[in-house]
Amino acid sequence: MARKFSALQSAAVIVFLSLSLSLRVSQSVSIKLSEFQIKSDLEAVRLKRMSQLVGGPSGVKEADAEIQDILDKTRTGFEDKAGVKFDEFTAISYRSQVVAGTNYFIKVKVGTDKYVHVKVFKSLPHAGGTLKVENIQLNKSLDDDISNF
Repeated sequence: MARKFSALQSAAVIVFLSLSLSLRVSQSVSIKLSEFQIKSDLEAVRLKRMSQLVGGPSGVKEADAEIQDILDKTRTGFEDKAGVKFDEFTAISYRSQVVAGTNYFIKVKVGTDKYVHVKVFKSLPHAGGTLKVENIQLNKSLDDDISNF
């Protein structure tokens, strides 16, 4: 009987050690994945902060209601500079740049496969928060990059 008990005990020890080792490996993998996720999250925060630095342009973003509102408020100034009235004037995408206020570089759809770029400056609130068309680029395509101009 002692021999069977030893074999049974040995089997139990082997099962226990296997489970223990499996748990350690699982925890190790989990810890490594958590470390990777933390590093990825920190990198995302670092990149976001870099894009928000004074003078640093943002990445290209899809236009939202706020950008369309800026565009609507500056449409007359844009059309005066361009010397053309447009039937369509829809914000597609934009970049922003924080300076002593904010520059907005906006891609605008003005017709079927017709696009323009407009640079709008928004002053700081203490300076009135006014909007001004600074520059325009005509004859752009959907694929043209929106850059500082």
